[in-house]
Amino acid sequence: MTPEAEGRAVEPADREWLEQRALNVIGHELRTPASTIRGLSELLAAEDDREDRADLITALLRNARRLEALLDDLLAAAAVTTSFPAGPLETIDLLEAIREAWDGADAGIEISGTGVVRARPSSVGRIVAAVLDNARAYGEPPLKITLQPDTDRVTAVLDSPGPRLPSEDVRYALEPFWRGERAVTTRPGLGVGLSVAATLAEHEGGRLWVEARDRGGLVTFLELPAG
Repeated sequence: MTPEAEGRAVEPADREWLEQRALNVIGHELRTPASTIRGLSELLAAEDDREDRADLITALLRNARRLEALLDDLLAAAAVTTSFPAGPLETIDLLEAIREAWDGADAGIEISGTGVVRARPSSVGRIVAAVLDNARAYGEPPLKITLQPDTDRVTAVLDSPGPRLPSEDVRYALEPFWRGERAVTTRPGLGVGLSVAATLAEHEGGRLWVEARDRGGLVTFLELPAG
């Protein structure tokens, strides 16, 4: 299967089922921060103590930002271009971007190679965060990342060990709101991380695709224009 088709080939018969699944996931994930914001607002309106009000405001802002981030991901996954990062292209050290997104720690990750890309920093940050979060959540350490610079592009290969995946988990990996059985049973989420990453990679003139790992797990490929 070609990189463009990998993770994007949705059979027409599955479309209605995926759309219903998406509505269920969206409703569940958005309801939690929305309900929390409402509850915190009611408490804030009734609270007179200055210190307690400060704590409530902090919690309110945290949940508002969470809701905003979820909506941004939904819009990006739907390829709504107004949600895409704007601004000038910059030269970015992809190795440093990966290390920063991995919280600056080297535990559980092995990186080799180097690569400088030309893209919007906010796009690269969201792309890298999404693919690393996916590997961290559903893979097993160590995550091996190899940066392969070429004349006009840099390819990051993320080799994430894990259990052998059903074929549909790989086939639909980049489809918005697709969440395999392992994902559903391990943690909450919208199921748009890799979809957003792929959309933003295309926005930056690159691409992202996935392949099943021979011994179980997933290999994610990210290409971005060289800086």
